[in-house]
Amino acid sequence: MKFSTDRFGSYFLNSFVILVSVILSFYIEGRRDFSNQNSNKNKLITDLVNTIEEDKIQLEYIMSEMNKTVKLINEIQTDINSKNNNLSQSEIITKISEIKFSYSFFPQEGIFNQLISTGSFELIENKDLKLLLLKIYNHQNNRNYSISNIIDMYSIDFYTDVYQKFRINVNINNMEGEIYGIQVINDFIFDLDYYYSDEFYGFLTRAKTYAFLYARLLNDISENFEQAKIYSQYELTN
Repeated sequence: MKFSTDRFGSYFLNSFVILVSVILSFYIEGRRDFSNQNSNKNKLITDLVNTIEEDKIQLEYIMSEMNKTVKLINEIQTDINSKNNNLSQSEIITKISEIKFSYSFFPQEGIFNQLISTGSFELIENKDLKLLLLKIYNHQNNRNYSISNIIDMYSIDFYTDVYQKFRINVNINNMEGEIYGIQVINDFIFDLDYYYSDEFYGFLTRAKTYAFLYARLLNDISENFEQAKIYSQYELTN
């Protein structure tokens, strides 16, 4: 039995229409999936910008404390160098108690991790943004945790030795202050020999060095955060 030309043409046309419909449906579904993925990527980037703003507040506070510590140590060492007793014993102990260099910066990594786990990171078109985010949340994060850990270990020796030698007794008001509360000095016994010793001077110099280095690292992170915000805005609007 032979098919007529008309019937063959009809079968071919119907098959072609079905094939085109299937391909078109896959294309539309693919575009819909891509649109959803891109929308999710943009939402995560928007959330990332918000967390960067919050992290920068934390950075600014810790950097201000590091700079304050450097200033306090410089004032104490200037007094030691001059041997003029420009500072009273009470003023010296107060400055020592205000030296704080064991702060740690803990960035909010959740949104970045979501970008990676959902595959949204690969959809970012701005290569500079991708490279910068990897630098911030991998390389600089590792440096931050490493340096912070070293400083924390040293701060234990610093506070133990210095507070012991000057017999400093304090109370902590946990309800005030940004993070760790406010220290109130109850009493102390000033050790003049220790104050002018090389040991104490070396303790101060090392603490000042750590405070300066950590402030420098945090400033670099802060600048990269600011640049990441600029790249993120460009990614969202283009």
